[in-house]
Amino acid sequence: MKKIAISVFLAIGLLSTHLVALDMGSMLKSAAPIVAGNLAQTPTVQNNSLVSSLSSSLGVTPTQAIGGTAVLLNSVKNKMQPSQYSELTKQTPGLGDILGGGSTASLLSGASVANQFEALGMNPSMVSQFAPIILNYAKGYVSPEIATALSAALSF
Repeated sequence: MKKIAISVFLAIGLLSTHLVALDMGSMLKSAAPIVAGNLAQTPTVQNNSLVSSLSSSLGVTPTQAIGGTAVLLNSVKNKMQPSQYSELTKQTPGLGDILGGGSTASLLSGASVANQFEALGMNPSMVSQFAPIILNYAKGYVSPEIATALSAALSF
């Protein structure tokens, strides 16, 4: 029920934003913390070791860690074979929870990875710091083939 209410709220917000012709950057900055913040409130995501690692290593908030990870995972989705991406998200603990059923993907799609990081309050250069941490985390759970595909997909 909560997801439906959030989806309706976001749809209305996105529609009204479109109608008043605000730029994409303003829309992302307004909406990204809402989606990432809702994901950060779920216990499974809060206790995720990848989120903890990103937060402590990079000095980002859990919301930024979740949002940045979701941005990168959504970005690599089209660069990997569907079966490889599916295995990545199934075999690596917490990645499915971070993706949150696609709500972040649908909200932030269409903007560059750099713009999405800015919308989350991070410098776009943080992408290069997130990628190796996500890759090293995933390597502990996936086959070498999936790790190689992820590594190639994370090359920006």
